Amino acid sequence: MKLNNKIKREIENLQAQILINQHRNLTQQEIMEKLIEFALKFAESIFGILEENKPLEDDYAWKILDHPLKWGIKDSSTTIDEKLCR
Repeated sequence: MKLNNKIKREIENLQAQILINQHRNLTQQEIMEKLIEFALKFAESIFGILEENKPLEDDYAWKILDHPLKWGIKDSSTTIDEKLCR
């Protein structure tokens, strides 16, 4: 696997942090294996990171904002508290 220089430096920094905090000298290969195992274990959490460049228009929340619910209130920004506090 070929990594860019920034990622290589980050792995070296992580390697140093592990040595300082855990008193363990892991190879970069061992660190990469642990990171991949972690990523596979928490793959669902990583999906959001992979979709960061997804167009805003495809976002579910954006679609909901495009089609707001009908509340029966012309200007909800000024009267919503009145309706909710009844």
